[in-house]
Amino acid sequence: MKVVNHRAAPDDLPALAAADGRAFGFHHTSQDLDDFRRLYEPERFLLARDPADGGIVGVTGSFTFDVTMPGGRPLATQGVTWVSVAVTHRRQGVLRGLLEQQHREFAEEGLALSVLTASEGGIYGRFGYGQAGRERTVRIDRRLARMRPDARVAGDVRQVDTERVRALAPDVHRRWAALTPGAVSRNDNWWDVLLLDREHDRDGGTPLFHLLHPDGYASYRIHHDDRLCQVVDFFAATDEAHAALWRTLLSLDLIHTITSSSCPVDDPLPFLLQDPRRVETSGIADGLWARILDVEAVLGARPYAVELDVVLDVADPFLGLGGRFRLCGGPDGASCVRVDSAADAHLDIATLGALAFGTHRATTLARAGLVTAEAPVLRRVDAAFTADREVRHGTHF
Repeated sequence: MKVVNHRAAPDDLPALAAADGRAFGFHHTSQDLDDFRRLYEPERFLLARDPADGGIVGVTGSFTFDVTMPGGRPLATQGVTWVSVAVTHRRQGVLRGLLEQQHREFAEEGLALSVLTASEGGIYGRFGYGQAGRERTVRIDRRLARMRPDARVAGDVRQVDTERVRALAPDVHRRWAALTPGAVSRNDNWWDVLLLDREHDRDGGTPLFHLLHPDGYASYRIHHDDRLCQVVDFFAATDEAHAALWRTLLSLDLIHTITSSSCPVDDPLPFLLQDPRRVETSGIADGLWARILDVEAVLGARPYAVELDVVLDVADPFLGLGGRFRLCGGPDGASCVRVDSAADAHLDIATLGALAFGTHRATTLARAGLVTAEAPVLRRVDAAFTADREVRHGTHF
């Protein structure tokens, strides 16, 4: 029997949460639901119901964000979330139907792209999402890590309470986001929820401690049994603030190990230390995924490191939003328009999503068979698409 999709209502949240919990193997508490209501936009959630009993068998939703393009321009986006299908209704087209309706509505709304973070890496490529960013987890033996004596450190770091963070950190975050490709915005509701610091989110650690610099912010918790400091949130709008916050973290007494998943692949932290090996990478995973809905708007929304004039033939089997596009760009900006002329490169919309933020190289993707172009074209695309920084979305959703 074919399921029926409809938009959620405010009072659907308990049943929606129960369906999501069954799919992911956990139970949402009443406190969870009360907290989530601050972020819940019912009109942004689609539910698939089994007509036999009206039960929810599929969910997809989204949050309203801005995302920063390379060069600093923010684009309005939707962050796709709470995607699940009941185990009894998988492999029946429920997910495809939900995502197709959701993303066609995004396109009709005029959004240039949507983003998500994936629970499984093999799901979203077929819906046009490309892996646009990476997340790196690091471990540092604090007892052996020493900052270079000539490291550029400026500004005072203060330990502050949550109220002080709530008042001052949002402005710092906005300045950090303006510099960071892939950064997603945080509105007041997001700040309120992220600072709740519920006990079940601590995994046995302490409540959060906060460090505040005029140009940066870090929150962390201590796991006393392991003598471990877990950095939970970290962003800095200047290099001096970045160094000052890390110097403070590395000064924590009674701590043997510091861990952070907020350390991009290109983070300068190893080079602030006398021995860069003390920053040990314990994991690299995909972070932000991007789904381009308007090729012209996305490629025209960022500058390019060198001058580029290239025609891209973009396939979009899921939504049919591809075509042939001429991209002319350089350090001062870009234009992108539909054309009928011969293509210099052929790729699908998911691969373009992986390229658009500058993290991945066209030559690498071509070696995997995802881009077809002559070597000189690939080299020009590589040189042009590179960004000043690695993508970091910064807020898990």
